[in-house]
Amino acid sequence: PVSNFLSAAVVSLRNKLLWRYFLFQLFRLWKLPAGPELQHQGRNLLILGSSVAKGEGAEAGPAPNLGWPQRLERALHDHAGAAWKLHIRAVEWTSSQLWYELVMRKTTPEDWKHFSVVILSLSVNNEGFLLTEDEEKMNQIQEHFLKHMRLTVTELRQRLAPDARLVLAGCYANDGYTMKHLEIVKHINQQMSQWPEVHFVNLLQEHVSDLKGHWPSGFSRDPGHPNSLGHEGLFKCLDLQTVLGDFW
Repeated sequence: PVSNFLSAAVVSLRNKLLWRYFLFQLFRLWKLPAGPELQHQGRNLLILGSSVAKGEGAEAGPAPNLGWPQRLERALHDHAGAAWKLHIRAVEWTSSQLWYELVMRKTTPEDWKHFSVVILSLSVNNEGFLLTEDEEKMNQIQEHFLKHMRLTVTELRQRLAPDARLVLAGCYANDGYTMKHLEIVKHINQQMSQWPEVHFVNLLQEHVSDLKGHWPSGFSRDPGHPNSLGHEGLFKCLDLQTVLGDFW
């Protein structure tokens, strides 16, 4: 028992140190595209969020490495040629509060004037949502997530150019959801869909989640990440015209 306790303590300490190192590196290295990275003769689209917003999981499945961001980039090119440039600044494991802090601490209002469209895609699962089935704790996580998502989109809207489009992608499927988890996820999506600062995209549509909020059979790499089929389903939720709006 003593050795088990010590082993658990060592693992806990290691995890805390790894997380602190991750945060140190994140705030040291993360930055927005600038200078020659930007499309100066056309328009720039920026994707923020966590691992799925990078395309993670798409390495598995019948169309390797075609995540929804990569499919969006291809669709933009097919629609408008070289007029658009897509930039991905999503980071795995990030949460709503981390994104608010990144926006506030690592960017200036001027940095955002280059982007015609910004897409923010985060999951409440990065808040520890699936680690509990206690209803009170789940509701606390929901409130924390909504609070910091609202702070983030409000700040982004203030920093973006008046004609820029801010797109908020909702929470998506996860094989770990219980029916209570799903109920809260649907409530989160419903709340975010009403925010006037954003154009909301529902990623929990019937073709990309079942009645339990799980991935359809064959659509996932693991419980929390879609494979290339799942990413294709998420991309179909986006609708290029909805994303581009008046820039279509």
